[in-house]
Amino acid sequence: MTFRQKCRGLNELIEEVLNDKRKKRLQKIFWIYPTSNFIIHNMNDFKKIEPRIKCRFLPITFNNYHRVSDFREEYRISQYKDKITRNEIGYFAECEGKMIGSIWATINKSDAHNIVRTYMKLMPDEGLIHDIVTGERSRGLLVGPFMVSKILSILLEEYLLSRIIIDVNMRNRSSLRMMQTLNLRTDHKMLSVSVFGRSVLQLVLKR
Repeated sequence: MTFRQKCRGLNELIEEVLNDKRKKRLQKIFWIYPTSNFIIHNMNDFKKIEPRIKCRFLPITFNNYHRVSDFREEYRISQYKDKITRNEIGYFAECEGKMIGSIWATINKSDAHNIVRTYMKLMPDEGLIHDIVTGERSRGLLVGPFMVSKILSILLEEYLLSRIIIDVNMRNRSSLRMMQTLNLRTDHKMLSVSVFGRSVLQLVLKR
């Protein structure tokens, strides 16, 4: 790799970090999020998927969260620690000793409804799956659908959730294709708006 290529790669990383921070700041002030929402109630609602490579599905803990650097940027380490601190439930996909993907869920085990991630209303015993990421070198190997089917099984069978939501940005074509691989169909489309971290509007666009 030439010096110029290294500089270009560093500049791209810096830009990504800055864009990520700007996005998070803006989301805390004002956020509009159009999604296709998928609803899962039981094990018959989705297809179990095995990846094309041998993977293990491991809980993300305070002992291993730093391993996100196996497939994502170093600055993500603190983000993953914060997720655990907020009691989010996370899992890594591991292949040949390397973490190659991750997935998270937020659940509501309280007796009242809860607003999670500033916009999603969860009733008791409901959960939201989010932040599904596969490392660049492992894409196209069904690692993403594998992680989704595994965490769905865990949330239904171990956490005994009655309803699970997966919301996908309408512009995210790769994630929408992943839902098709799992035999999931859009339940409804929604426009969510939050202001200063509080949900102010959830409008169902189409069923």
